[in-house]
Amino acid sequence: MLVRPGLNYCGQHLVEEPDADKSYQRKRIPCPLDPKHSCFEDNLEHHIVKCNAREMTNLPYMKHNINQRADIKEEPIKTPLSALSDQELLAFIAKVEKAHQDHVGPIEESILHHSALDEEMKTPGYGQSVIRHLDQNSSLLGHLDQCGFLDTKSKSTCYVEFGAGRGQLTHWLTESVTDTRKALFVLVDRGSQRYKFDAKLKYREELSLCRIRVDIQHLDLNSIEGIESYNSIVGVGKHLCGGATDLTLYCLSKLRDPSVSGLALALCCHHRCTWSSYVGVVFLQECGFSPEEFYTLTSFTSWATCNSRDVGSKEEKQVAVEEENDLANADKEGNTEDKCAVENRYTRLGLSAEYREEVGRKAKQIIDYGRLKFLQGCGFKSRLVKYVTKEITLENIALIAEA
Repeated sequence: MLVRPGLNYCGQHLVEEPDADKSYQRKRIPCPLDPKHSCFEDNLEHHIVKCNAREMTNLPYMKHNINQRADIKEEPIKTPLSALSDQELLAFIAKVEKAHQDHVGPIEESILHHSALDEEMKTPGYGQSVIRHLDQNSSLLGHLDQCGFLDTKSKSTCYVEFGAGRGQLTHWLTESVTDTRKALFVLVDRGSQRYKFDAKLKYREELSLCRIRVDIQHLDLNSIEGIESYNSIVGVGKHLCGGATDLTLYCLSKLRDPSVSGLALALCCHHRCTWSSYVGVVFLQECGFSPEEFYTLTSFTSWATCNSRDVGSKEEKQVAVEEENDLANADKEGNTEDKCAVENRYTRLGLSAEYREEVGRKAKQIIDYGRLKFLQGCGFKSRLVKYVTKEITLENIALIAEA
């Protein structure tokens, strides 16, 4: 956006314009619904009515908290790692090691690709970040193809992308299915950002495309218009953040007609998982983890990425920074130890950065294995795979399931 003469900021950031500048009379303020953008103060009432961040109600597919666990009355207390004694910290690490060895074990590397992205990946001028995302999409599509989920000629299919964002994965799905005329593509995201790939898709007249703006915890797939005319449902998601994965699994498990053929979800941001939404509580309890220890486990997951910012795309490096900041904030709430004191503690206990990273990965995999067990309880054949290398992304685990 352009900056008007006499001003220091464009229209989007006029909220930062100093009051001393009288050259522009209309004052901008942060939108109360979403402070990431601003609006004119004298136009606030009108803006709220049409703002894309406003809460959507009375939608046929929206049922309040339909995908939240009904058996949870209250969240357990979050205890920061700095509040644990040395003995408690070492004992919990041993508990994670044992649970991983007894139940999870090594995760198979299964890096696939799909020919639909071959030409795109040869495009000159693409940077490493773009190539990384294409590699991830290619492998996910390869797993969908391996399971037979891209064959729409024999079975009409509705593909639901959870946490769709810009819609990039759906874009490549439309290039990969055998017959787009027998497919419905549903994009679900709670955000109101502009969708880059939707612009490419809307000009293809043969596509049946539906974008839904709703939080997954309120989404009732059975109520989406036209979904009942398809033979099966396939759920997909790339880097589905934290608890959104669990809400997605609940959402898919409640679908009755048509049935769910399977799913492929690339997992991430385990530090944002919540006890009230997590699907693998039965498995964790079998491993001896109490509700209060759940958030200690999620705190450990930050160790897997905080020491590896030189690896991965810009977005994944940002996740590592975000995880470390969340952990640091939690530590400040429970203890006044600074970062230097924490590092000294780890050195004193012989917990190197490399070892903590390994423990963090195991904590992530324990959480993911609980999700796998949930799907098995729902009748799915499920597996965890390393769908790309760690050099492509630190969050390189995908959950694959077939009915």
